[in-house]
Parts: sequence; structure tokens; C-alpha cells
Amino acid sequence: MKNTLLLSGLLALLATGCQSSSAPDQAVADEPTTDPSAPGQNMMQNNTGMMAQNEQLNHLHDTLSAPGAGPRARAMRLHEAAMNRMEALGTERQRLAAALAKLSAATPAGQRRAARLRRTAAALQQADDQMMAWMHDAREPDSTKVSPAQVAAYWQQQLPVLKEIDQRTTAALDSAKALK
Repeated sequence: MKNTLLLSGLLALLATGCQSSSAPDQAVADEPTTDPSAPGQNMMQNNTGMMAQNEQLNHLHDTLSAPGAGPRARAMRLHEAAMNRMEALGTERQRLAAALAKLSAATPAGQRRAARLRRTAAALQQADDQMMAWMHDAREPDSTKVSPAQVAAYWQQQLPVLKEIDQRTTAALDSAKALK
């Protein structure tokens, strides 16, 4: 879809930028001249502007579609990393629950260990819940109805949320592994 929008924008740019700005219906000379009133001189001015606009479109396309570039790509990498650790969250929760079930909380040391196991299991659950809530609530704007800049702005807003999920997941998993 992004390519279609960029292509249509480029075609519109080419269609409007190739005509002389002073006389759109006038034939354009093939050879540039130094006389600003000569036919075709405005064409050279338009070509310069058109080239600058084309560079902007190419930059926008590169930003939106290049691997690893742009806020959407960064957000998707964070999302995929979090998804790849969802199974580990569940496995660690189960391991901690089994350790808690085997633990004798009759002693003060056992009670402290049980409390730590519960806190760590709760942190694992919170990381899982936060990721699930983000996936449930995330609504990428329809690129056919909003500009590419608005889509990019949406993903830019999502990056801090996904970074927090990543940090919470990492911290919870590290805490669980430390309880071995």
C-alpha cells in the first residue's frame, strides 16, 4: 500500500512538475537557454524543484520501507522480541509455581523465599499481561485514509510503550532466572 501511495504521489508530481509554470499549455523546448524568457527555461527551474521533491519522496519511501528503518520497523522488532519471550514467561511462571508448592513456609527463611517467588511470578504475569493488552489495544491507522506521516507518528508513539514492555519482560525473566 505504501508503494502505491508513493507511486501515485510521484506520478502526480511528475505530471505537474513537467509543465512550464508560466504557460502550462505551451510546448517546452528541448534545449535549455540562458534567456529566462525563452521557452523551456521554466522547465529547467521545474526540473530542479521536481528533483528536490523526488528526493523527498525517495527519502520518505526509504524511511517507511527500508528494513530496520522507521518507527514501525523498530516497533515491530520490539514486538517480535517480546513475542519470542512469551513462552519463556509462561515456563518460568510454572517453574516458580512448582517451587512454591514444594516450599515449606514454616520457617522465616521459607516465608521470605515464598514471598520472593510470588513477587517474581507476579512480575512475570504483569509482563505477559502488558504485552497482551498492547496487542489487544494496538490499532495501526489505515494507510489508505491517513498520511504516511500520521502512520509513522502512531508508531513513534508506540515505541516507548513497547520499550517498557521489553524492559519489564527482561527484568522479570532475569529475576526468575536468579531464583534457580
